[in-house]
Amino acid sequence: MNKIGLIGTGIFGTALALTASRAGNKVLCQARDSELVEDINRKHVNQKYLPDVPLPDSISATSEFADVFDFSDTILLTVSAQAVRSVLHTVKSLVKKDTVIILCAKGIELETGKMMSEIAAEEIPDTTVAILSGPGFAVDIARCRLTSVTIACDKPGIASRLTNNLATPYFRPYTTSDMISPQIGGSVKNVIAIASGVIEGAQFGNGARAALITRGLHEMGRLSDALGGLHNTMMGMSGLGDLVLTASCSQSRNFSFGYEIGICGHAQKVLDENTRTVEGICTAQAVVKRARALGIEMPICEMVNRVLFSGTSIKTAMEELMARPFKEEGF
Repeated sequence: MNKIGLIGTGIFGTALALTASRAGNKVLCQARDSELVEDINRKHVNQKYLPDVPLPDSISATSEFADVFDFSDTILLTVSAQAVRSVLHTVKSLVKKDTVIILCAKGIELETGKMMSEIAAEEIPDTTVAILSGPGFAVDIARCRLTSVTIACDKPGIASRLTNNLATPYFRPYTTSDMISPQIGGSVKNVIAIASGVIEGAQFGNGARAALITRGLHEMGRLSDALGGLHNTMMGMSGLGDLVLTASCSQSRNFSFGYEIGICGHAQKVLDENTRTVEGICTAQAVVKRARALGIEMPICEMVNRVLFSGTSIKTAMEELMARPFKEEGF
């Protein structure tokens, strides 16, 4: 039986812990909340985030980072994107030569505009890093609903080994050596999903939403291409697949957040009342910053950023997007 460590025992982390366990691994989760650690170890449930799904004996918990790194050389890091740098900085002295850290957060760092792999290269430069991304809601994964994802690593053999360690009859990973597209796809689709939710809430119609998702995919591909990502990867699970799911389902926090904005007609009230982790909020700012630095045109992301942070109304945003210069299909 293999051993896998996990840092970040929220709903997605717990779902991945269940997946790793079902694949035949022992799993040790790190959580800051001592009550959560107690619930997992004694009651075999994550009462805070996933109370209706029992956890097997093969999943245990600790409050100490060091315990996780002593337990396994394969670590799933499932904290939010904006917390990744802080956690990696904290654990850098615990990382061993053979450690593989799988970055599962979908986002771009707000302050720097950097991808998770770029943060890892700065904080733990000699460590093997992989990316897990793709379409899948935590509750569905936890309940054994069919899910396919992408595991990326630019070191030969690592992605295949991780796939063998995590695959189940319900959880199918695809592998790639392209580290860029899964990160850009997994991040930017959250911004497009906010815009898609806005369209639904404002009742602009299914045709408008289909057009937005299509052009959003172009924006994702444009940024990925500029950073060295591969077109074929963006057309796979971690690009097109994740976009289709997140931008068309009310179960998506980004979509439902945008839906509320669409109903209101403006963003400020929804932002003020929001208590959920909606990665697309920070990503909208970060991706616009990165795109401008690269000279990449991303009008949907620019408009989402303006709606969220410049007070632009939904009506004005849609009018300006529809008034953009005409262009040839595919560009």
